[in-house]
Formats: sequence, C-alpha cells, structure tokens
Amino acid sequence: MTCRPLPLLLLPLLLAACGSGVKVGGSTSSAPNPVDAPPAAVGATAKPNPGDQTQTAAEAQLLRELNAARAVGRTCGNQYMPAVGALTWNGYLAKSARAYAQDMAARSFFAHVDPEGGTFEKRNEAAGYTGWKALGENIIGGYALGEMTAGWLASPAHCAAIMAPEYDEVGVTFLNQPGSFLSTYGVQEFGAR
Repeated sequence: MTCRPLPLLLLPLLLAACGSGVKVGGSTSSAPNPVDAPPAAVGATAKPNPGDQTQTAAEAQLLRELNAARAVGRTCGNQYMPAVGALTWNGYLAKSARAYAQDMAARSFFAHVDPEGGTFEKRNEAAGYTGWKALGENIIGGYALGEMTAGWLASPAHCAAIMAPEYDEVGVTFLNQPGSFLSTYGVQEFGAR
C-alpha cells in the first residue's frame, strides 16, 4: 500500500494516513517486554512497561483531545464509529512520535515511510515498543496545535484510526519548527500489546 499526503484545505496543511491507519500483527522483535510492577497474582496478566510518562504541555493537550474524541461516537466518512475507551500514554510510542516529527522537519519530507524506507512499525519497535498486536500512525503538518485534532477527525481515515477499538496505548507529539518544510508537525503512534 502506498501512503500519500492528503491535502485537507490548502498547502502546506497536510494529513497522511495509511488505509485505516491500523497494522494488526505481531512484533518482529523477540525481546520480551519488561514489566513495571512486581509479579502479578496467579492468573493475572502483568501489564507491559509503559515507558517514560513525561509529557510536554502540548502532548498532554493532544492526549486530552484525543480521549475526548474517542469518548463520543462519530461518523468517520460513511462509517459510524461508536465511542471507545480512553488511550493510555506510552513512553515508547511517544519517543517514536517525537523522533519522527523531528526527522520530517529536519529532512523536509512528509510521509509514513522515511526516505530510507523505514516504516512506523520499525520506528516504534526501535523506540522500544515490542510485542505489539496492533499499530497505527497518523501524521499532520502545517496546523496550529489547537487545530490538529479537528484536522485529523475531519479526515475519514484519520478519524477511523483515532476511533479504532484495537488501540489502548498512544504516544503523540507536536513540533513547532519555524522555517522547516511545514513549520508544524503532529504525529500520533497508536498501539496495543
């Protein structure tokens, strides 16, 4: 599948999503996930380590907006998507999102696949998000911080990725890089393990 930026209003305002934004499958990494708690009681499943929980003010705002959007059923294109549960912050996905926003700004490109052919699956695994069952990515460029979530929700494929019930973790970032190709970049990395 080829991912292409989708103009929403006027250039340089760009969105990009790949299909539904969902990649379901397994991690190619064989490394076990560390746990952040002592061994769980017999019969309980230990939760994987969520990584660093530090968020910038912009990231916390985007996470609040994202979870507010998921709390309300909505139509994405022609498909009704019921309300779904809130996403929890994942530091590994956030690390991947931050690095990718910086990379796009520094090298003046905007796509789900970097110039060397690196995919969001590989970027998320390299950032430490292993053992995944589902992954997805939304990117946006040229929008002010307060406009990004509305921009993603106005696009059927991005909206569907936001509302996908498969996901329970997210890392999201906002980068303001004046003088770069699009000046602002937003990246959402979704996952489930």
